[in-house]
Amino acid sequence: MKMSLKIKFILVAILMIAARTSMNAQRIAVTTNVVEDAILTPNVGVDIVLSDRQSITFDTSFAPYQLSRGFSNKCMTFRAGYKYWLNQAFYAHYIGVDVVASSNDFRLGSWKQKGDYLGIGVGYGYSLILSKRLNLVPHIGVGVAYGNSYEGHDHMNGTQGVQAVATPRFMPILTRFGVTIQYVLN
Repeated sequence: MKMSLKIKFILVAILMIAARTSMNAQRIAVTTNVVEDAILTPNVGVDIVLSDRQSITFDTSFAPYQLSRGFSNKCMTFRAGYKYWLNQAFYAHYIGVDVVASSNDFRLGSWKQKGDYLGIGVGYGYSLILSKRLNLVPHIGVGVAYGNSYEGHDHMNGTQGVQAVATPRFMPILTRFGVTIQYVLN
């Protein structure tokens, strides 16, 4: 089974599980990670409260950019997570679990990293309440991913592409990193 087909299957399964959750009078928040915005990677997410101390989150980011001949960042990432809030949802500390699927193609000068991966990890965050509907949430998550990754330097002898062989492997990853602005809808 190809990696992209596995990623699609897992994302559909997560969405089906989330759709079974009762949405009656639940709080919902729209989010964006300002760290990803700062590196020109537009992103959007949604947090859905399940109970007083539990929420689920879904977010995606996409960067289709080739900013110059020597720098490009092309990636697409999907993330689904579960958060357990130590006080109440959208307030103070939380610990969580994330599932991440990503495809990337990054170039800096002659160095290039390209690949697809699927990962899982644990995370921590803290929600700072700025107003009735606006929160600032610094967060970090670490985990492990499995996938194919090409990494190396392009040869300058006229050939294009990375001259390395992709091998499936496990690798450490940041599953979540940044500062999120969270707008609570209801």
